[in-house]
Amino acid sequence: MSSARIKAYLVHLYTASTVVLLLLSTIFLLDGQFAAALFAMLLCIVIDGTDGMLARRYNVKKYVPEVDGRAMDDVIDFVAYAFLPVLFMVQAEMLLQPVLLFGALPLLASAFGFARVDVKLDDEGFFLGFPSYWNLLVAYLYLISAPAWINTIIVIVLSILVFIPTRYIYITRLPRYRNAHLAAATISGIILLVSVLVDGNARILLALLSLLYPIFYIIYSLRLNRAAR
Repeated sequence: MSSARIKAYLVHLYTASTVVLLLLSTIFLLDGQFAAALFAMLLCIVIDGTDGMLARRYNVKKYVPEVDGRAMDDVIDFVAYAFLPVLFMVQAEMLLQPVLLFGALPLLASAFGFARVDVKLDDEGFFLGFPSYWNLLVAYLYLISAPAWINTIIVIVLSILVFIPTRYIYITRLPRYRNAHLAAATISGIILLVSVLVDGNARILLALLSLLYPIFYIIYSLRLNRAAR
């Protein structure tokens, strides 16, 4: 086996290793260790945010054509970005009753979102529809201790937005200002991870500080979406 093929397989292994973190997060979650579960779940974003660049760098499609990296990524992402975050909300009692109904909404919406053939406009650097960032949503709602009724309303609204073809920037594929967005998202992510490790007012303050980039992300996405019409 050539060194190029070995490197390509290692990239796929790196992507697949996300399932270990997902299992760890689930174990913590079922044991009632919510902060630890959240931390492990958020670490999955690090892998998801870097494996695509590695795949392109080491040309995995050429050297390991028998493995569909996009299919692997979609399977893992549905669990990491949709199923596990919803399970977290259920276990942490973050939703109103009937929890089966409100918990099912983001899962059903994400199932259609992930299956949509044009959900990723790779060349233009956009997602179409709310890109199922349920893990980030759950993180912020949990860290700021938002009440269940607010959580439920937000979940309903965002589930609807999955079906509305609004453009949201795809940071790792953005043709302009990509590095600036990557830097801002990285800083925001680090602050968010730190906020999980602390308690009290410090947790809330750090979570709100981390939220500045996601707010900018939404505003900038809506601005670009409007300009594209």
